[in-house]
Amino acid sequence: MVELSTFIGQIISDVATARTNADSYAASTSELYHADPFVKNMPIPHYIIESAEVDVPVMVVGITKSSDEFEGQKEKLFNVINTKLPILLVRNFKYSYVKSREAEKAKEAEENRSREKMRIETKNGEEKKKSIQSGYTADFTDEQLEEFVSSAKQITEKMIVNIRNYLDTYNYDLVKILELSDEFIRCLEREIKRDVATYKKESCPYADSAAIVSAAKYIGNMMFFEFKNIMRSNASVQVDVNTVQMNEYATKDCLMHIKLKVKEQDLSLIVEEGENGREKRYLSLS
Repeated sequence: MVELSTFIGQIISDVATARTNADSYAASTSELYHADPFVKNMPIPHYIIESAEVDVPVMVVGITKSSDEFEGQKEKLFNVINTKLPILLVRNFKYSYVKSREAEKAKEAEENRSREKMRIETKNGEEKKKSIQSGYTADFTDEQLEEFVSSAKQITEKMIVNIRNYLDTYNYDLVKILELSDEFIRCLEREIKRDVATYKKESCPYADSAAIVSAAKYIGNMMFFEFKNIMRSNASVQVDVNTVQMNEYATKDCLMHIKLKVKEQDLSLIVEEGENGREKRYLSLS
């Protein structure tokens, strides 16, 4: 017994492998031709598979899926939120804090220049400019880091409650990953705003509400791929492809014929020079 998708995918994969083997054989044959003076000027034999048709009888055994699967997926979802979200939050807190402090220092320096608050000292006949030092620093203390970790833990606990309540209103057949991700981002934005509202100005990791919105979207998009891996449906059609056994106990009524026509479509490897001198490689249809 095997999943129908696995069976069909393996047939197509085997056809591609056949073409790969043929190309490898042609390449090795070219070396033999080159070394033999009698055949070196002859064309190298090479064959391609323009198309292949396969007619395979299979017997449908059943379809696997149950509501228990969804319950298991939910628990995995809560576990990954509990483990991944605090890490992403603390990382984002530290990054945003440094960026906001740097922005404040740059803004203050610009204001000082515009108001001509630069003090000039003359030493040995040379003029030197000194800027007024900012009261902010881009470094965070151990106490602030502990506050970030505590916030991340509290936000994560509230997010698990929010997402649990959200999923309890859904039938497992109707849950869509994008809708789940959107709800996660909305809740995360709300919980971050509530939490950082208790921070003092000098220790708040975000400069404004726009920064919080951006952070929630970024973290939510990172979590989306975790959700996708967990919540994808494992429903599958199970089939029996053992033709010997089917001849013994199967009837025409319970057999399904799979007719595949695989047509070759070549791909080309495109190499382009990207940013910072790095190569960009991708496959394109020939």
